[in-house]
Amino acid sequence: MSTKDYLKGILLLVYLSSNAVLCVIYPFYIVIALNLLVIFTVLFSIKPAWGVYLLIFLVPISRDSLYFVFTGEWNFKVSDAYINLLPVFTPVFLFTCVGFLLHKGASLWQSDDKSTVNLLLISIAVYAAFTLFWTENIQHSMFQYYYLVTNIMLLVIIVSAVTTDQTHRMIMWAVVFSCLFEAVMSYYFRFIDTSIFEHEFFESIAIGGRNYGGLLSVDGSPVQAHGLQEAHETSMLMNIFMGVSAGLFLTESGLKKRIFLVCCFILGLSVLIGTESRAGAASFILMGMFFLFFHNKTSRYFVTSAAIFLSALLVFYVVQQKIFSVLAGKEDTIMRLLMLGEKAVDTGDVLDPGLTVKEGAGPGRRTIWGVGFTGLTGKWPFGVGIGNYKYFSRSPHAHSVPFSFLFDFGLIGLSLFLSIVFVTAKSYIKLIRSQQTYIQIMSLCIMSTLMAIVFQGCFDFDYTYPLFWLFGGILFSTLRLGSKGGK
Repeated sequence: MSTKDYLKGILLLVYLSSNAVLCVIYPFYIVIALNLLVIFTVLFSIKPAWGVYLLIFLVPISRDSLYFVFTGEWNFKVSDAYINLLPVFTPVFLFTCVGFLLHKGASLWQSDDKSTVNLLLISIAVYAAFTLFWTENIQHSMFQYYYLVTNIMLLVIIVSAVTTDQTHRMIMWAVVFSCLFEAVMSYYFRFIDTSIFEHEFFESIAIGGRNYGGLLSVDGSPVQAHGLQEAHETSMLMNIFMGVSAGLFLTESGLKKRIFLVCCFILGLSVLIGTESRAGAASFILMGMFFLFFHNKTSRYFVTSAAIFLSALLVFYVVQQKIFSVLAGKEDTIMRLLMLGEKAVDTGDVLDPGLTVKEGAGPGRRTIWGVGFTGLTGKWPFGVGIGNYKYFSRSPHAHSVPFSFLFDFGLIGLSLFLSIVFVTAKSYIKLIRSQQTYIQIMSLCIMSTLMAIVFQGCFDFDYTYPLFWLFGGILFSTLRLGSKGGK
């Protein structure tokens, strides 16, 4: 045997011995996870683009569903759950970033149009770091800063990976299959009850997760359906699912692919309705209306098209919820949206109609936002500091992306956020005037989806949610290719 063969044998022996020792110390799934980390390190150093495809599947898994957590005293709890969680995609993200840095150096995002968005994103990251100087809980705020920076980098590596129309199409198909998996899991979880687990494998470091069960597995009506996210996140993901599916449907020529994409769209709509998210449903309607108004073949018949669209949606909603009621063995049809609408009329409370009739329902959006505005007293220009809103409100999030920028970063942060929205919308409006090439048609669908994301973001979530930034990567990669002229 050669020296090379001896070295291979020694390395294999060391590897197997290390795994044997780890199996004695830790549970088998921890050992499997460590082995996967080693494999990912090698693969993504060689082909960092593979990491992007894997991230498209992992990022939609909510950090509340599967996560790593530091259990020290600085990481406070809200409703018996830690607030600073590392999402499951963290190791893959880190290795993918390293791979891109090794392959492309410091210039991950090379944009020929010298995008203003690049400068705005850098400005947000720099200003967020500056706010650390007046934070009340530096460890918590550093964790929140990590969320922000990694989210921006997630967007950057996706844009960096999409260099051609063909790559873009492959990324879109990856999004479709990722969302399809999430939609199937949403149906699965409707038949099982909610469960939570947490296992500490190092001192003050644990791995945990939960599944959001409901709808068909519990008594009472109505209950929101979930998935590998809570209901509102699932509804937002389904809007992305339907937007991308529609874009591919309009640009694919194969009959089988188009039939598959129609089925995906219908499944996405079914899951969206099951979540009974008001913001999610309104966002879908806005997305559909925007598409019908700007699409060349429907804009001239907008009123008729809109009437058919809304009528079909209402019928779909009523029929599906009636089927759910029968399956769940309930006498009343499960229609949370209609019930909330009735409460809104009775109480005059549009934002939080259920709180006036249900004791112990917790703080509504107006209460959460009120706490944020109160905390801004004397701090309007600069904000309370990154992550500090969560610190003094003890709320999981601000229930509004614009308000989360405002509370943490003041008017400066809100201005930067609104500038990104404005610049992006202005660029896309120019791009979707022509609807002939693949990237132009896809741009219309992505812009329509953006309308849904922005609208829902005004009433749910905050800037730390990775799903927003994943969509941002899709958004800006489409804009980047479109500005160069696609085929």
